[in-house]
Amino acid sequence: MKRYITSFDTDTLEQLSCDVLVVGAGLAGLYTALHLNPRQVCLIAAKADIDKSNSWLAQGGIAAVLNEEDAFESHINDTLVAGAGLCNRAAVEVLVREGPENIQQLLDWQIPFDRDEQGALAAGREGGHSFRRIVHSGGDATGLETTKHLSRYVAQRDNIRLLWRTTLLDILTDEQGVAGALVDDGQLKLVRTRHIVLASGGIGYLYRYTTNPDGAIGDGIAAAHRAGAETENMEMVQFHPTAMISPLNQGRLFLISEAVRGEGAVLRNLAGEAFMANAHPMKDLAPRDIVTREIVKNLEKTGDPYALLDVSGMTREFFFHRFPTISDFCARSGIRLTEEPIPIHPAQHYFMGGIKTDLDGRTGLPGLYAVGECACNGLHGANRLASNSMLECLVYSRRVARCINGQGITPPPTLSVRHSETGEAAESDERINEQMQSLRTLMSKEAGAIKTKAGLARASGEIDRMFSELHHRALPTKQARKLYNMLTVAKLLVDAARQRDKNVGAHYVVDQQQMY
Repeated sequence: MKRYITSFDTDTLEQLSCDVLVVGAGLAGLYTALHLNPRQVCLIAAKADIDKSNSWLAQGGIAAVLNEEDAFESHINDTLVAGAGLCNRAAVEVLVREGPENIQQLLDWQIPFDRDEQGALAAGREGGHSFRRIVHSGGDATGLETTKHLSRYVAQRDNIRLLWRTTLLDILTDEQGVAGALVDDGQLKLVRTRHIVLASGGIGYLYRYTTNPDGAIGDGIAAAHRAGAETENMEMVQFHPTAMISPLNQGRLFLISEAVRGEGAVLRNLAGEAFMANAHPMKDLAPRDIVTREIVKNLEKTGDPYALLDVSGMTREFFFHRFPTISDFCARSGIRLTEEPIPIHPAQHYFMGGIKTDLDGRTGLPGLYAVGECACNGLHGANRLASNSMLECLVYSRRVARCINGQGITPPPTLSVRHSETGEAAESDERINEQMQSLRTLMSKEAGAIKTKAGLARASGEIDRMFSELHHRALPTKQARKLYNMLTVAKLLVDAARQRDKNVGAHYVVDQQQMY
């Protein structure tokens, strides 16, 4: 394993300094920055435009206990059940009990949540939830509306500066812990700081079929791993059961929110059979790992290329009002809602594992924090409950910020580090891109929703071969470094999957290539 991913000499680099460097401009990154002490100078490094984050794409909403009919214990229990016995109960308690006050913070910041006819917050229900407790904005555009509004607040803060199209390469350390970061905005730069918050998102681009944007490669996880931080539950990859098959899909698959089934949609095979009816007591509202596996098994059994989401139980007017984003995409794809069903296929959607943290987002490396999808405090266990992810970003980002605030102002360190890569340069970007696509195909085939021991062994061998080849080469280009990060995370994931000997939640391994 390389300690650093590129050659550099800090004495020759342009230098920036700050009290806190936040990596990622999704919900977790923005919310962290907004809760820092205004005296803290904060830089936010965003590798792409704000609309390329998973937060921006999030449809379903935010789960929280907001009325007397619901109860904390119910939300806690639903989360524990979905997590299949692997949740850290303390993390779940924090999430649920601090959830309402964070929703109130968004209301105070005038996030435009949808309302019912009486003016109260409109609440939906999704798979695994016992009550209607999912608040949403713009019908099915909660992530977009929330992220958009928070970015405006960030722009108004004098202590926060956004570094657009800036990628984290590596975390620098000294005897005290975090000392800075190497970033790339077209040229290498050094950011001197004692506090780095990784809010760098998920790993979806490791898979051929994903709802994530192409920037979701786990590079924050890879950088933390190189710096010595621990990872946890890396085998826990969640596949969303209903990603839409459409000619308009470019790279990522369009997500059909679980909220659609929460409003009564039914999964069917091409013969019209409602195959979830006898598969689970909650039928189409079963936890998404169970629904995903049932779809995969049914596709294997029938030979169908996709399944159908029957939305005929809803009126066209209701569907267009409740799900305007989905309605628009279906219309542009040539589907007449609600007369025709939506063709769907499972796709990688979320990552429950990541950088190991405590309940304040602290990693084992002093000064390094992680929050959101790249982090793992045990909250989700073996399977994330629908719409807990945006709530996680709110609750734990605020806790990270408060933890940093409690340490006062820490002057950025002075450091001098030089690292030279040895060996020939990696192959051409064209060849690197071919290897990247081969890795994505391999992960989809051998490390998907249903895995086999033999398939994981094949994946492990191929990843080790690719890793070994790249490890001894210099990585002068963005694409070469991207592949190295992807291989780092893929190796952590596959190794963890091979080490867990029992099926639980999203981790499901069979002895034979047999889906049913």
